[in-house]
Amino acid sequence: MEPTILQRSDHCISRKNISKNALTVLYRLNEAGFKGYLAGGCVRDLMLGKQPKDFDVVTDATPNEIKRCFRNCRLIGRRFRLAHVMFRDEIIEVATFRAPTSGPLIPEDSEEGDEEESTEITENVRRDVIINEDGVVIRDNEYGTPEEDAFRRDFTVNALFYDIADFSIIDYIGGLEDLKRRVIHCIGDPDVRYQEDPVRMIRAVRFAASLDLQIEENTYQAILRQKEQMFHASHARMYEEILKFFYSGSMESSFTKWVETGLLDMMFPGFADWYRNQASPSEKQWHAQALQQLDKWKSHGIKASQELAYALFLTPYIRAVRDELITANETISPRNACMEAVQQIQHVLAARVLIPKRIAFRIFDLVSSQDRFQDRHNQQRIVRFLHRSYFRDALVLFKFDALATGNPQTDLIKIWTEDLKQAPPPSPSQRRERPHKPRRRRRRRPPQARN
Repeated sequence: MEPTILQRSDHCISRKNISKNALTVLYRLNEAGFKGYLAGGCVRDLMLGKQPKDFDVVTDATPNEIKRCFRNCRLIGRRFRLAHVMFRDEIIEVATFRAPTSGPLIPEDSEEGDEEESTEITENVRRDVIINEDGVVIRDNEYGTPEEDAFRRDFTVNALFYDIADFSIIDYIGGLEDLKRRVIHCIGDPDVRYQEDPVRMIRAVRFAASLDLQIEENTYQAILRQKEQMFHASHARMYEEILKFFYSGSMESSFTKWVETGLLDMMFPGFADWYRNQASPSEKQWHAQALQQLDKWKSHGIKASQELAYALFLTPYIRAVRDELITANETISPRNACMEAVQQIQHVLAARVLIPKRIAFRIFDLVSSQDRFQDRHNQQRIVRFLHRSYFRDALVLFKFDALATGNPQTDLIKIWTEDLKQAPPPSPSQRRERPHKPRRRRRRRPPQARN
């Protein structure tokens, strides 16, 4: 298939807007006799007049050949073998052109290798593909041509290449036309593509929301048909993908699409049922304002911590579960009820989203510490609270909660802000925070066992 090629004079991409490190990688690959293209979202964003957050490179060089070109390179990846070229302030990801996943497959119980650096892989074998019984691709290291690589990408707007050799745009699959039409269009049969990688469904929603595009009808209907495939998505990967939503600047519109498509039930079990059937209008309003706040921070170049972003999203739900626990057991303290609520929610969400324990503990810290802002009687307790590593995030949550509930508490916020500015540095005993759970005591061996 002959590609559509836009020469330099026919498109808006300038090297001034491309990372110097990405240009270094492209030029060196080109000088070594390999093809070097910018690919994926960075080309899409540049064509839309946006500044990409990262730059990905594709080439016909194999991973080992890439590594020989760059001393500052390491190979990673289990499902896809990738090269990371390490610079002081940036990592440029370099992938080899890949072929479609078709033909005989390696048995699923074959050894997959690990994600750490490994330069010894079989590159003479073109087929290195594993697909499990659910149709999800577990490993895929089959190398191909630029055209094959374009056809195996997820959406047409992500299948554009920028050729450093002549500064042209190469389009094998109609991505340029879809950019003009401003639509997200799945490459190939969307039902099959979503089965191969269920995360593509929420990526379609994120691209549509963050880039102000429409999801093409067949691509959209396939999400409604295949949404239960989200059960098979990697739980750890889902955590990272949801963070991308939080930091996208379009969380409010994304959440609306989650509700419309039913993806919210697949991604946040428990929360979705509470939001639909039990949340009061005031709780929904609080939640909507939290999503708006995340978008405001993005527009002002502010990036919230992961625990603060998740806390904003889940706080009304955590409080609702906490209140149910207190009602069911009047002897339980609010703090213990909050801890139990976070643990219950984390346990339910673990079936879809694997929230790390350290983040779950921080979410508990942020939510449970809100009552401490009302306590101004004990100076030692105030100082200890100021020295907690999560205090700044807790104060941000307190300010937002005061605004969202219509109870500004301006004087109290001002006092705590002044205390933070004037707080002395923590003493050695204050620097180390007490763990939430007691440490296990090491059992002493009897004297005869030591010998």
